[in-house]
Amino acid sequence: MNLIIVTCPRLASDRLLRQVAEINSAIGQGLITCLQIICMDDVEAQRLVTIRYCPERWSSDIAIGWEFFKKNIISFSQNGDQSPKSLIDVLSSSLCFPSRPLTPSEHSIALRHILAIEAIARADCPCIVLEDDALVANNTLFHELITSFRNYSRSRMFYDLADQYIPDSLTNSRLLQVGSLQYTARSTAITRTLMAYAMLPHTADLLLNSLTHYSLPIDMQLQVVLCKLGIPGLSLRNSPFRHGSKTNAMPSSVRQS
Repeated sequence: MNLIIVTCPRLASDRLLRQVAEINSAIGQGLITCLQIICMDDVEAQRLVTIRYCPERWSSDIAIGWEFFKKNIISFSQNGDQSPKSLIDVLSSSLCFPSRPLTPSEHSIALRHILAIEAIARADCPCIVLEDDALVANNTLFHELITSFRNYSRSRMFYDLADQYIPDSLTNSRLLQVGSLQYTARSTAITRTLMAYAMLPHTADLLLNSLTHYSLPIDMQLQVVLCKLGIPGLSLRNSPFRHGSKTNAMPSSVRQS
């Protein structure tokens, strides 16, 4: 199993040592055979990425992924004890996501995830991608997750491994138990956040061939591509990771500009 950590020079010194220490036992046991850290500066990342930023595609891309984006909004709001019925009545894509340029931080994150997907496409085994604020909350479950990929990973599948910061809706899905791991299976994968996800090289190659541009934050842009391709997905309901910047364990890395 390969593991890729996505970070930037500004945050690496504060976050990487802690993160590598948390996955060290998996490395020591040979569960992680290759660790790659994507940590170049933004100028170098932009030089390496050939996929273009197309802000004029914002509205059309939002329209493609709108049903999935809406479910995320409703799930998050339900978690905050708001009425989903009242939200459904007023939600619209233009109201929730008016067209805007991406911030420098959003560009930086997009470039690094694109490079991570390119690295997966060149690999010869499944890869887990972690953002630098993904913390290991359950080491035993983390090891089981890696081991299960040897027997249960599928080539045309996107694995959403994020925590429940945005709750995992059961709408149009079914539950799947793999050992101690509890998944929600869907005919089209979801990207609630890109804090933690996994795929095989074949899926990464499919995504890259369809990712002709980006106009949205990268988690949303990948949702658009997954919708276009009809890639099925598994969302891990009992993730071994927790979102450090969303649970006040560390400051958020996204600074709007």
